[in-house]
Amino acid sequence: MNRREFGASVLAASGAALTGSAPPGRLRQQPLRVNGERLLTQLGELSEFGKNPQGGVSRVAYSDADAAGRDYVMSLMRAAELEPTIDLAGNILGRRGGSDSSLAPIMFGSHIDSVPEGGNYDGPLGSLGAIELIRTLDENEVANRHPLEVVVFQNEEGGKTGSRAMIGEVRPRELDLVTHSGKTIAQGIDHIGGDSARLDEVRREPNSLAAFLELHVEQGGVLDHEGIDIGVVEGIVGIRRWNVTVSGFANHAGTTPMDIRQDALLAGARFVDAVNRVVRSVPGR
Repeated sequence: MNRREFGASVLAASGAALTGSAPPGRLRQQPLRVNGERLLTQLGELSEFGKNPQGGVSRVAYSDADAAGRDYVMSLMRAAELEPTIDLAGNILGRRGGSDSSLAPIMFGSHIDSVPEGGNYDGPLGSLGAIELIRTLDENEVANRHPLEVVVFQNEEGGKTGSRAMIGEVRPRELDLVTHSGKTIAQGIDHIGGDSARLDEVRREPNSLAAFLELHVEQGGVLDHEGIDIGVVEGIVGIRRWNVTVSGFANHAGTTPMDIRQDALLAGARFVDAVNRVVRSVPGR
C-alpha cells in the first residue's frame, strides 16, 4: 500500500462512523483524505519511545517510555484542537463537539502501550489515526453532527485495564497484580494521573455512546495473503486457556526397557498432536 492509499484507508475506516457535512454554502467536490505522510511520520516518532535495537518497541504500560509516549500523544491531540483529559482510570480522552448536542458521541481510538518487544503499529495506528482524522476535519472546516471522542486506553496489553474500566469490569483483586513495569496496576493508574480508588466512576452506560470504532492492524495475515488493503471485522477470536499437567515416572534412561517406560514427554507430544488434529477437523477459519 502506498502512502496515499494508506491515508485513504485510514479515513475510510475511521470516517465511516461520522455524520458530518461542510459548512453552509461550501460544496465539497472531492472526498476528504487524511495526511498519510504526517500520520506515518508521527507513528515513526512515537516508535522512538521504548525503541528496541532490533526493531519494534518495549513500551510497556506505566513505564517511563509509556509516560513519554503519552505526553507525545497528548501534544498531537492539542495540535488537532483537542484538549486532552485523563479520566480516573488513566485513559486519555479528547472531545470534538457536534452540531447536535442531543446525540450520543461516537468514540474511536486504541492504545499506545505495547507488549515487551512489540510492534510499532499495534495500537498506535488506531490511536494516531483517530487524532489525524480529527485534525483533517478541523483543517477542512468540516462539521460533525455527533460529538466525537478520541480515546487512548491505558494498559491494553497488560490486561485491557483502561477499556475494561470503562465498562465496569476491573475487579479490586486485579489492582494488586504486578505489571511488566514493576508497578502494580493500582500504582500504575495513580502514576499516570488516574485514581485507582475511584474506578467505579469511569464506567459508561451502554447507551452513552452511539458507536465505538477502532482501526487496527490485522494480526492474522489474511488480508496480506489475499492482497486486500483494508477490511471490516466480521468476527472476533474467542480465547480460552487450560493448564495441562502430564505425569510420567522418572527412571534410569539407559537401562529401562522402552515397553515399561512412562514417558511424560511422549504422552504430551501425542496430546499436542491430537489437539491440532481435532481443531483442524472443524470447518471454519
